[in-house]
Amino acid sequence: MMQRLKSLRFRILLPMIAIVLFVIALLNTLFSSAFIRLLLQQEQEVNATGFETVSRSVEPMIATSVNEVRNILSDGRVASCARGRYDSATQLVHARISCRDYLRGEIASRDKIFGLLFMRKDGSLFGTLPEGNFFLDDPEQNPLPEDMKAQILNAPLGQTVWVGPLSASVLYGFENDKTRQTLMIAGWKSVNVSYGECYSMILMDESVFDDLFAALQDGKSSWHLFTEDRTEIYHTGQDACLDPDLLISESNSGEIFHDENGLPVCTFSMQMSSPAWTLVRKVSMENYERVIGGVRASVIALGGIILLVALILYEAWLRRFLRQFSSLLKGIVRMGKGDLESTAFESTSIEEFKQMQREINRTSAALSRQMDTIRRMEREQMALENERKEQERIARELSMARDIQASALPQTFPAFPDRTEFDLFASMTPAREVGGDFYDFFLIDSDHLALVIADVSDKGVPAALFMMASKTLIRNELMAGCDPATALERVNLQLCERNPSQMFVTVWLAVLELSTGKGLACNAGHENPCIRRAGGAFELLKYRHDVFVGGLKRVKYRNRAFELHPGDCVFVYTDGVPEATNAVKAMFRAELLIDTLNRDANASPEELIHRVHEEVKLFTGHAPQFDDMTMLCCEYRG
Repeated sequence: MMQRLKSLRFRILLPMIAIVLFVIALLNTLFSSAFIRLLLQQEQEVNATGFETVSRSVEPMIATSVNEVRNILSDGRVASCARGRYDSATQLVHARISCRDYLRGEIASRDKIFGLLFMRKDGSLFGTLPEGNFFLDDPEQNPLPEDMKAQILNAPLGQTVWVGPLSASVLYGFENDKTRQTLMIAGWKSVNVSYGECYSMILMDESVFDDLFAALQDGKSSWHLFTEDRTEIYHTGQDACLDPDLLISESNSGEIFHDENGLPVCTFSMQMSSPAWTLVRKVSMENYERVIGGVRASVIALGGIILLVALILYEAWLRRFLRQFSSLLKGIVRMGKGDLESTAFESTSIEEFKQMQREINRTSAALSRQMDTIRRMEREQMALENERKEQERIARELSMARDIQASALPQTFPAFPDRTEFDLFASMTPAREVGGDFYDFFLIDSDHLALVIADVSDKGVPAALFMMASKTLIRNELMAGCDPATALERVNLQLCERNPSQMFVTVWLAVLELSTGKGLACNAGHENPCIRRAGGAFELLKYRHDVFVGGLKRVKYRNRAFELHPGDCVFVYTDGVPEATNAVKAMFRAELLIDTLNRDANASPEELIHRVHEEVKLFTGHAPQFDDMTMLCCEYRG
């Protein structure tokens, strides 16, 4: 026994160590996650301020420069060069000098503009840059790339297009210390009666953003500005981005990842509207990872100390327990041998033996009471088992009733495969094992189709029986040649005569002449039908209804004439659809039903009913189904 207890000591010790290690790992994970969430939340606040500043400043700054330049082309000195028609070489020289001096003054007065160029309709250039003048009257001398030139020439009148970035060495034909490496070109088409079509181009370099982004520097993040094709046109800090796709795709994800240099970072981005550039803020996470690593080490050290103290206390308690148990075991062995003399036990006395005897007697009495309890529980268990069997029998009978009810409704689709004048589909989903809703459709003769949908006022087995009787009576009257209103009047009288439970049924009944599309319908207190004309959308057909069937004798019902054209569709349903309720007691409503049908109004009847059923199921979620849900849809094809 002692050996088993010692073995048990180690079996208890291992789970305890595992639990402590698990708690340490859990604390590390929770702290790291909480710290990162807090950090990213703080960075989001910085982003909100930075992005708002940039979006509020960059677009107006560029728009201001564009608006200032729009009027330059109307000046006579520029218009003269735009025409490109001179009577003499002297006039050509004077026109170029006048244009150059004027444009240089305009550039000098606007620190956001690197240069001004103008392009004639034939592709020839003229304008001014800091290191040279452009008067390239020959279109073949235009240094702009062909795709960039074509993009500017194809710009709609007055609409600004952005092209670039472009190195200034492309324009100059050489590169030196003053050559800008990144130029953005804003171009637009102007038309003037004095010189015809001409294209204005503003050249801006990355220095226009220096003052704006200088105020956003915090020592741990860098800003990057990309064009639509992911070309970087500006960045703060020393290093440009080598992998824009990685930087943009991982932005706003709330995750820390490693950039192209292997450094831990997180990124945030926004899409500008005009121009359509992408602004990205990259935040270095190196310092934060060191902080997290230090705290993790502290948590592990603290956990190790707690584990050591727990082991020491556990070992002390176990040794004391083993000594007491050994002393008691020796006393029991002596008692087994008949030694009833007073025996000294560690931390015990002879009085404790007397207590043990009393405990044995109480244990015997308790066992007797426990046996009585067990026998009583067996009887109760037997009663529960009998009750369970009875419930299973009821459930089997209800399942059979459900199968019988389902078999009474048309279940085969397509129902009339040899008839091409129409297509229809229907479904019924009871709220309980059996329901009070029903639908029916059948050919009265070769040219008349009957459509029926109804809802009994109650649920369960009584409603199902009432439903079967109502369905049979309606079919019999229609097959006897009655119109919808007359059929419902006769059915109403028959139900009122044999209706001790005072149940009633709402009915929508229609008879459609297949050769003409004309028909008669009668609505006895039922839901408003939905109709979709060919090529149109579903809408509720609202009109005054008659009284429900089976409630009052001598009720007169009215026929309502209608006409369907090829492509028209009728959708009818019971109140279980619009009154389907979710967990917060909100109802599906007829408006949401119409929206669901119109997502693809030209779908087939089967697709429409399946879509509505899935939408109702998604709306109600885990809330229990409150009422039977029945739908019937018929499309007239002519």
